[in-house]
Amino acid sequence: MNTQIKKLLVAASICSALFVSGSIAAQTEVTDGNSRQMTERMIHKMHGQSFKKMARKLGFSEEQKTQAKMIKKESKTQMMALKPALKAFKEQVNVLMSAESFDEQAFIKLQASNQDVFAAKALILAQTKFKMKKMLTQEQQEKLASLKTKRKQRS
Repeated sequence: MNTQIKKLLVAASICSALFVSGSIAAQTEVTDGNSRQMTERMIHKMHGQSFKKMARKLGFSEEQKTQAKMIKKESKTQMMALKPALKAFKEQVNVLMSAESFDEQAFIKLQASNQDVFAAKALILAQTKFKMKKMLTQEQQEKLASLKTKRKQRS
């Protein structure tokens, strides 16, 4: 039983490491699935042509476009503050992965010591999603939900 718990902890830790090391769009669903995935896609899609396409499909006003850009800029600034800590974590994980044998305890300790960074990142994503949803009208929120449903059906 004790080894099963250790294996579960290691698996969870590895998943968390992969979560942190991937890009926002490639992150796995960790919490409530759809909303988490939607947040990551929404943030990712706020770049370049995807933002223009979403703004057009949802019928953003000029004020909403400005608000969305400000939200995106604020989120990016906050994420950039976390970038050194996330990069250091990824480098430490790479060191552990390149060793002759996997040191479970070292990985678990590394994972635990970075929980504040992971929590800060999750908070930024949640705040960004909330701000984006708040700036949408009820009609736009319904349209977004419809687009999400259509996208899921294609997958």
